[in-house]
Amino acid sequence: MQDRIVLYLQLMRVDKPIGFYLLMWPVLWAFLVSTNGSPSVFYMLIFGIGIIATRSAGCIINDYFDQDLDSKVERTKDRVLASKKVSNNEALIIFFLLVLVCLILLVMLNLDILVLALLSMFLLIVYPLMKRYIKVPQLVLGLAFGSSIPMVFIVEIGEVNFNCFLLYLTTVIWAVVYDTYYAMADKRDDKKIGIQSSAIFFGKNDIKYSLYLHFVVLSLFFILGLINKFELIFFIALFLSSITVIYQNLLARKRIPYQCISAFENNNIFGLIVTFGLIFNYL
Repeated sequence: MQDRIVLYLQLMRVDKPIGFYLLMWPVLWAFLVSTNGSPSVFYMLIFGIGIIATRSAGCIINDYFDQDLDSKVERTKDRVLASKKVSNNEALIIFFLLVLVCLILLVMLNLDILVLALLSMFLLIVYPLMKRYIKVPQLVLGLAFGSSIPMVFIVEIGEVNFNCFLLYLTTVIWAVVYDTYYAMADKRDDKKIGIQSSAIFFGKNDIKYSLYLHFVVLSLFFILGLINKFELIFFIALFLSSITVIYQNLLARKRIPYQCISAFENNNIFGLIVTFGLIFNYL
């Protein structure tokens, strides 16, 4: 039984928490900006549990649809569904249990966000399928990851505003950037099996466009700071985060798979610095 639990946790990617972090930072940005630095601890706790459940469910359904393809990719061939260590029925049962957890959390929050929550779940479910049909499926992933931002604004202040729009757009573009680095690690295998990605769509300009888009993210944060008259500490944090942007781009420049993954993972530092900039701005 203990061995099965370990496999289930691997299926949920609990052993690779970077995905939880990349979902968490935008939610924290939304909480801080929407409440001027005084978020509800209760709401933050509920959203925190929701992030874990949503990301885990997304990983499961992604592996469920991609298992035949994953078995042909060097980096993913040992995933528990691709290697048949966990059955499809087991995976679907865990997936629906996690969806149930999300629905319970939704009831505890505000039914006004029901449509957004259902849309987010729909996008997470169709994302692995979109990799077969659209050129930049990372855009779908970004739309899904960013959907938590208007949810936070509605729960905290009962409305969405321009700050919400800016944070949502920032999060969508940021997701495209870091998942492009992630996709660059599988670029060769993805081409062989017919999977689409932003890394393939950008072609030889993948490094250059990733850098440009990341600076768009920084610019949107800069605009957010200007219109809200943030303190100098926030802009210092943006400058420090720009160093990680350059570092990531240099890291992935040779397109060596493990270095591309490292560039992807370094976005956790980017998110952390921006978050601390917001926290200190509101102190």
